[in-house]
Amino acid sequence: MGSNRPEQFAATVWEGGKERSISLARGENLLMALVRAQLPINFFCTTGKCRTCMVRMNIPAGSAPPPSETEQYRLGEAVQQGYRLACQVYVTGPLTVFLDTSGSA
Repeated sequence: MGSNRPEQFAATVWEGGKERSISLARGENLLMALVRAQLPINFFCTTGKCRTCMVRMNIPAGSAPPPSETEQYRLGEAVQQGYRLACQVYVTGPLTVFLDTSGSA
C-alpha cells in the first residue's frame, strides 16, 4: 500500500519466565535482531562455528529456512530438539525463541 518497508513479523521471546515480542523484517538475521532488542544472547563468531548463540526455538513451517549444513554439523541431535544457531536463522515468519538466562544449558 505505497510502503517500501519490508514485511514485518513478530518473534515471541521467552526470557527468565517473561514473554516479550520483538519485530523482525523478512529475511532478517535472528541473532542481530536479538542483539538490537538488547536481549541477553551470547555470541562470538557469528558464522555458526562456535555454537555460542545456540537457542531453543519453535519455528512454524515457513517461518525460517531449515537448519543449514553448518547447524546440522555443529548441533547434531540438538536440532531435533528444537535448537538452532541464532546467527544462522533468517526469519521469514513468526516464531518463538527461548532464551536461557539461568546459566544452565
